[in-house]
Amino acid sequence: MKKHYDPPLTTNPNDPLFRVDKGIASAQKKLDVAIDMKRHHTRHNLAQEVIKEAREMLRKAEHARALKLKELAVKAAEMRAAGK
Repeated sequence: MKKHYDPPLTTNPNDPLFRVDKGIASAQKKLDVAIDMKRHHTRHNLAQEVIKEAREMLRKAEHARALKLKELAVKAAEMRAAGK
């Protein structure tokens, strides 16, 4: 089951979150492949290690997105303050 993001992941290359969202999509894909690998192969220890790494990469990508959202919110607040 995929996680729902607020705001949703963007596919617009001009959006400031595009690179971060692309990292999340890549990490999700890698995790799906790792879980599929575990189902179809006998090397469960190796598959479990790959799943662990993929989950860590997804966690880091989600953390980077949260930081980017905070950064954009601060910039927007500064722009509003400067405009008043």
